[in-house]
Amino acid sequence: MTQKKENNETWSFYGKLPKDENGKRRNYKRRGFKSKKAAKLAETEFLKQYNHILPTRLKLNDLIVEYHKDTPSHIKLSTIKAYIRFEKYVISPSFGNRYIDDITTIEITRWINNILQNGYNGRIYGESSTRNILLHLSGLFTYAIDHNWLQKNPCHKVKPPKDPNKVIKKQSCEENFWEIEEYNQFINTVEDEYKRDLYEFMFLTGLRIGEFCALQWKDVDLINNKLRISKSLSAITSKITSPKTTHSNRTIQLPSKIVEKLKQRYIIVSQLDGFNEDYYLYKDENYISIATFRRWFNKDVKKSGVKRITVHVLRHSHASYLLSNPMISELLIADRLGHSVEMLQSTYAHIYEKSRKNLIDFIDEL
Repeated sequence: MTQKKENNETWSFYGKLPKDENGKRRNYKRRGFKSKKAAKLAETEFLKQYNHILPTRLKLNDLIVEYHKDTPSHIKLSTIKAYIRFEKYVISPSFGNRYIDDITTIEITRWINNILQNGYNGRIYGESSTRNILLHLSGLFTYAIDHNWLQKNPCHKVKPPKDPNKVIKKQSCEENFWEIEEYNQFINTVEDEYKRDLYEFMFLTGLRIGEFCALQWKDVDLINNKLRISKSLSAITSKITSPKTTHSNRTIQLPSKIVEKLKQRYIIVSQLDGFNEDYYLYKDENYISIATFRRWFNKDVKKSGVKRITVHVLRHSHASYLLSNPMISELLIADRLGHSVEMLQSTYAHIYEKSRKNLIDFIDEL
């Protein structure tokens, strides 16, 4: 169903009819409407006469089965697993046995609002989860439309629910990263040389933990001091996948301190039986699991007595250190972290307050 404004300022509608009994489809188009709304209403009326051509009505559970026949070809496994959880615990119990063309916008609106307010089957869902549940339900209906099993998506007019009483907590800079002094205090307490090398690598590169765990020797150029980030370990599926975003696929320069340690490590591990360039950087033919890395880090942070942060906040700390230097451009920092400049400014907004002060201090020294 599509409406278009013509050169003579009138509106038209056009599209393809569902397959007929012979499996054929034909185009349709009607012109001469004064507004888009008029064209849309006329198209709806026009298509009613072809409702009998639509295939057998589907229930939502049947639609879900059809949907998952195609999703593995274009959706990450971690995302599919999240969808399956939504379907199992919320969507199917609510609408699974309903015909998809009987589910209305108003009942979806009240249903999703109630989930945010009261949870569902004893489970509590926040704004982000309820929004994702609604988006997936809408995606199922869109899939049905694409396959001529449904004419209109009942989710399109449903607004994602918001908690009007929610208090937005703004984290302070101190809660989001370590100062360089805090990092040094921590790293100096780590007695295990192997673990100390892991933490140092993470802090000096700013990699995400999944990106780090997926690194192989073939990703390192020890001659030109470069590192290629082209994949990531999923914490949900424990599978190596493509990076988080397009910007995440990048090449960064390695500090000489890291390169020298990698050269020493390479001399040792390259002597192992079966070693090849597919070996993981700080392990062997298998990668370090994200859960193991986090357990080591949390234990060592607690032992050090330094302010407790997560592994991911090492990345924030790396960003903070770079942003504190007014001579380094945002574009260079964004490229290194695998962000766009806009995402950098959004993600590290709390750090910019410190950078602004450093900028003025730098100017004052002129």
